Amino acid sequence: MTSPSPSEDNSSQSQRKPLPELRRRIGSAVFLAALTLGALVLSPWTFLVLVIASAMVLTWEWGSATRATGGDATSIIHIACATAVVIFVAVHKYEYAAIIFAAAMVTLLVSGYQKKTPKKAKLDAGGLAYVVLPAAALIWLRSDPNHGLTAILFVLVVSWTTDTASYVGGRTFGGPKFAPTISPKKTWSGFVIGTATPMLVGVLFAYYLGNSSPVALALVALVLAFACQMGDLLESAVKRSLGIKDMSQLIPGHGGFFDRIDSLLMAAVVAALIALRNPEFPAAGLLIW
Repeated sequence: MTSPSPSEDNSSQSQRKPLPELRRRIGSAVFLAALTLGALVLSPWTFLVLVIASAMVLTWEWGSATRATGGDATSIIHIACATAVVIFVAVHKYEYAAIIFAAAMVTLLVSGYQKKTPKKAKLDAGGLAYVVLPAAALIWLRSDPNHGLTAILFVLVVSWTTDTASYVGGRTFGGPKFAPTISPKKTWSGFVIGTATPMLVGVLFAYYLGNSSPVALALVALVLAFACQMGDLLESAVKRSLGIKDMSQLIPGHGGFFDRIDSLLMAAVVAALIALRNPEFPAAGLLIW
């Protein structure tokens, strides 16, 4: 679930990176993209395993960044909740998934406030939502027996295209900064090009599907691309508030797993919200217009 290209926010750093480090970045991205596509195409269950494993990694990174440990009781609650929620979503027991998620959120908030650590409580609950909601959204879309695979591919390609176009656009044209206090290297040119280019992805998927409107699906891609940009900014804002550069050093040449899929996390949630127009077949709700 990772982009094959660096985000625009890292463009200047990439220009200064020595060749071996760039090779590590490209190699890591290609490996993770191949792993994601393989698990996705093989079956919904292999994709479920991949999502659970990814949630565990994200939980560890969140705990390490916010609590200086990714292996405490809060991490256990996060992992147990994420695992249970995505499994219940996969078998269409949505009420159980909702109850478990709500119970975990309440537990983290009440525990934190009882210990008079409200900031920790908010970070613990926010981290849970940050990981669980995108994971559940992806599993829900993939569970559609007719278009689930295509829907996840659509979200992934839009996310990757947004990252790549933002990087190329910002590096080529430069110009005014988009959000200098949050992400100092992000430019308006990269933002506009990165948000608009995925509309082509929408058109291509509409022609591939054969029964969807190219204009409508292009607009869906535009909305998802905007969500990707907001996801990127959200993660930058979190890191800035924590005073860190990367969420971890897990991925050679990239930093943390959060750093590689920040745009996908937000896009997945927005895609699921769009898919609510057809809750029985969510992938069709996202793709067929």
